[in-house]
Amino acid sequence: MINFLKNYLSTISFIIIAYFLFLDNSFYYNFLIKDFSFTFNFFSLNTLIVYQTIIISYIIFLIPFYIRYKEKSKARMIVEYILNKVMNFKYKLHKEEKISILAWTVKLFFAPLMIVWFVWQVFTMTNNIYLSYNDLSILDYSFLVFFNKHFFWLALSIILFIDLIFFTIWYLIEIPVLKNKIKSVESTFLWWFVVLVCYPPFNTYTTSIIWWYSSDFPKFGNGNMHIILNLAILVFMWIYAWASFSLWLKASNLTNRWIVKKWPYKYVRHPAYFSKNLAWWIWGMPLLIGNIQSGQYRHFFIVLFSLSVWTFIYYMRAMTEEKHLSLDDDYVKYKKEVKYKFVPRVF
Repeated sequence: MINFLKNYLSTISFIIIAYFLFLDNSFYYNFLIKDFSFTFNFFSLNTLIVYQTIIISYIIFLIPFYIRYKEKSKARMIVEYILNKVMNFKYKLHKEEKISILAWTVKLFFAPLMIVWFVWQVFTMTNNIYLSYNDLSILDYSFLVFFNKHFFWLALSIILFIDLIFFTIWYLIEIPVLKNKIKSVESTFLWWFVVLVCYPPFNTYTTSIIWWYSSDFPKFGNGNMHIILNLAILVFMWIYAWASFSLWLKASNLTNRWIVKKWPYKYVRHPAYFSKNLAWWIWGMPLLIGNIQSGQYRHFFIVLFSLSVWTFIYYMRAMTEEKHLSLDDDYVKYKKEVKYKFVPRVF
């Protein structure tokens, strides 16, 4: 009973404290009070309600979980570390305590973002399905019009939904029986830096320095080329989302939750990063082409620089990730089995 209470109360305390800290932080508060609605009825949902529902679910379902779970929870390890440090300033941080602190930091940073993005994508996807269905008659006279108005956005929203559902769930859930327990967390400044600059609120500062020139839906003058290149974007984004699907129970940033060898990780070690960057480059192509055609070479190099730096950031994410995962013997074996980082039989 004592073991249960220590695990349960420490974890719930962390969750509740984090909730109030989020409400007190202007960025997270504004992020958590977004309203989303369906286009076909008056139903709307505030993400703060979703967040509160998740907390209540934790309070309920952690009771049977910790009754069966006999090991120390990560929150409990942190509490015990703080108490030991208060009583003995010379107390040294143990490996498991360090992992616990870093794991909770990862969860507390990413979970609120993922919850909001996931809710947003549920509504976006559902609305796109509804609007596409009601405009199917457009196909009778123009596939290009239907593609531009509905097909691309519907396909992209489904792809992003697939990606977000796994990352959202597994930032919130860590269950040893599912083999998604966090084995280690990256502790170096470089990896945290190259990851965090890609996410709010830090990406606001990143884009103010290196800018962002990829359009959400690039337009190309030739109709056939327009469809082909945008379909290529969807294919690359599908590979990106399928990589998340393949991670399944182990999806999260900055952590090692066991090694995945399923497709597309069966052929390359970083399919998500590479495919996402290819999509970004196609998104930026109209601006690059337009600058050359209009003779705006200075702006062409600015756009080229921006896209290149974003690609380099993701390259660094891949390299720092490999350095961390290579501490795991299973990943060392995996690298010998899958020799290519980004493109099969190329590099």
